[in-house]
Amino acid sequence: MSPSPAIILKFALTIYAVLQTARAYNVVLTAPASALIGSVNFSVTIYDGKTPATDTNFKFIWKDNANHEKVFQLKSPQSNWTVNYAKDHIKPGKYRVSVQVEKELLLNIWFPVGDDSTNIQLRDHLGGELQLIQKDFVRPSEFVSTKTPVNHKIEILPEDLAYLEQKAYYVQTYWFQNCTYLGMSNSYEYEAIYSEPNIYYDIEALVVASFEPLPQPTPSTTTTTTTTTTTTTTTTTPRTTTPTTTPTTTTSSTTPSTTTSSTTTTTTSKPKADVPRSKRDIMQTMHANAALLGLNLTSAVQQQQQNTSHNISVALLNPQRVRPLLGVHRLLALIPEEPPYNCVNKSIISQDPKKAYGYFRRRIVSKNPVSSFGSSGKNWLQHWEMVNLQITCNGSAPIEYCIYVHNAPYNMTGNETCSEYERTNVCQFSYQRYFSDSKAIMFFIRNEVSDIKNIITVNMYEAKRQSQLSVVVVPVCCTLLAVILVVFGVSYYIQSRNRFTVEVADFNFGDTQSVDMEHKTFQQRLIDSVREAWPRFRRFSTSSSDLIAEPANLVGGNVGDMDSNLRYNTLN
Repeated sequence: MSPSPAIILKFALTIYAVLQTARAYNVVLTAPASALIGSVNFSVTIYDGKTPATDTNFKFIWKDNANHEKVFQLKSPQSNWTVNYAKDHIKPGKYRVSVQVEKELLLNIWFPVGDDSTNIQLRDHLGGELQLIQKDFVRPSEFVSTKTPVNHKIEILPEDLAYLEQKAYYVQTYWFQNCTYLGMSNSYEYEAIYSEPNIYYDIEALVVASFEPLPQPTPSTTTTTTTTTTTTTTTTTPRTTTPTTTPTTTTSSTTPSTTTSSTTTTTTSKPKADVPRSKRDIMQTMHANAALLGLNLTSAVQQQQQNTSHNISVALLNPQRVRPLLGVHRLLALIPEEPPYNCVNKSIISQDPKKAYGYFRRRIVSKNPVSSFGSSGKNWLQHWEMVNLQITCNGSAPIEYCIYVHNAPYNMTGNETCSEYERTNVCQFSYQRYFSDSKAIMFFIRNEVSDIKNIITVNMYEAKRQSQLSVVVVPVCCTLLAVILVVFGVSYYIQSRNRFTVEVADFNFGDTQSVDMEHKTFQQRLIDSVREAWPRFRRFSTSSSDLIAEPANLVGGNVGDMDSNLRYNTLN
């Protein structure tokens, strides 16, 4: 028995469906990781391998666990689904969204080709972060420099920012410092400077976005009344007749005739489309929003005028570089008595269900940047000398430094890096090392808010070897002393030779007695020796015998007759 055509057709369709299902379809669901409660957009794309699938009939079945469901039948591999999560029915939390894709095979017969799902975090507040920017650089931590203004910028998530730009009529930001209300603006940023080092600040910002338009100005009716007055005056000239007997006088009085006509014109002004909101309307809205948040701006202004000594600095109250949002001018910053939220438990007071709120917080710690780099020590050294440098600088602790050595000469490019840093609490350290040739020493010094780079070149040079002092001085001194002694000796010799004179005397050898043979006492010999030692005494006495008186009875021929001028071995 052969199978019927219907069975054959069903079998063929089943085989075709299996073959189509076996194709490599990849379903990719795209959704934000988190979104503000409201309208959220989801999209899905079908890929055939690495490229989108060809256009054919697809059925997209969307579902989530919040009882939302939607089915789209498109001749396209892409589909979008926008879900409106109402604040009244949806609570913040994690939700799961899934999509199932089916493909039409034949005669409205659909076969599944793939599915995908993802989780989304629904928030009742705006997402993002409060950034601290100095010199167009986003600070990665809470430390900021005391020398550079800080731009406080709220970076809202792109999906939330796009939602606000489409739905919100105006956005207001309330700024707080250490739980003190600074002011309100219609921007996401303000600029301030923190000049005192080592002080912390808690900066908080509350962003309020309204999804209702500002109230339009009430139409006014002006009534103009024009009055025209016409006055007509008739004057009669008195005529007097004087008779001879009785005088008679006739007088005519003048009566003014007044005609009054009134014309009334009524002008009614009509509101024009797209008229810019006035400052008064903005101020009224500010007071209305402040009332919802539990604020009283009127009393705040009065208190500000009374307590001017407690005002915040102008840099905080009047933020610079703020960009208006949605064409609304920057709102006047005022100091209310109470902040719009509780600083203790961070709860927002009197939340309006028709507004979106965002709370952002960041702690700031001010630090002095590293500056005033200085060094002391010799940088011209001989080959046997060591490098001994004392490095000093200014800046808030802790300080980290790193040293890198290059061959000299070296030109710093600014792109150098160093990996091994040492930490110190005082910006002062020493560097000692021996080098055999010239080097360029680079110092990297940093703290939490700044870093500097400086280079010091150490030059090695060859010096001429000089003899030691003792080798030069001692021979010179000895030579001079020897010359002095020789000169002195020669001079003394010449002087001594000039002082001595040798005389030749005639002696009478016939005499048996000699002058030296005469008898002398010890005293006489001592006196003769002294006289011979002193030349001036020899002029007056040539012999010690002069001290002896000559005998009176001596006659010629005796020893006493000898010439007294002749002496043996006598010196003049």
